[in-house]
Amino acid sequence: MNVSLLRVLLLSVLTLLFCQKVFASVVVNGTRIIYPAESREVTVKLDNLGDSPSLVQAWVDDGDVNQTADNSDAPFFLTPPVSRVESGRSQTLRILFTGTSLPSDQESVFWLNVLEVPPSPESATGSENYLQVAFRSRLKLFYRPKGLSGNANNAPALLRWRLVDDRLQVENPSDYHISFTEIRALTDQSEVILDDKGLMIAPKQTMEFVVPRSAERLRFITVNDYGGRVQHETRLDS
Repeated sequence: MNVSLLRVLLLSVLTLLFCQKVFASVVVNGTRIIYPAESREVTVKLDNLGDSPSLVQAWVDDGDVNQTADNSDAPFFLTPPVSRVESGRSQTLRILFTGTSLPSDQESVFWLNVLEVPPSPESATGSENYLQVAFRSRLKLFYRPKGLSGNANNAPALLRWRLVDDRLQVENPSDYHISFTEIRALTDQSEVILDDKGLMIAPKQTMEFVVPRSAERLRFITVNDYGGRVQHETRLDS
């Protein structure tokens, strides 16, 4: 066998073996954060379920996954930005809005980042090699102005779906962001997945999908304020 190929196979096997033992220790309570405009702050709880302490860094970005704590310009202040969470203990993050002007007639969305860096192995020395893995979680943070019309959990029922030839248009007339876990077009004999990557449609936004001409119904799952998944089904009209 080629030596280079053997090395690649060996590295792949070692990687798989290692990955089976790698899990994030610090868990963020909840799957999304709602920040009402009238609140002075919101809090997020972190739990360290691992057997050793972890160093945690947290920050908010405006949707750019490449933003870091050093270059983010999101209008939020977070404390503590860096903390050590002991095994079996919890840490509460406080998120405060800095007062930067945001739209008052619809939600704005940002992302909370929680980066966990586990400690170096106690047995490690300067002459030993070891792999240290950092885990990063990103949760949606919705800034919700006071006085928006309707209710966020009822917004999916307001979506306007319309077939135009082989195109499916969906319009969000509400003031709220709507997150999907999947969207399926249904025919008499089959189901076609239109999206299963966690699509989100913004307030007043319109999106399009390619669908079979024979599609008659639509089934989609949305996520509510509590992180629960809600299934919906509707007929498609031209």
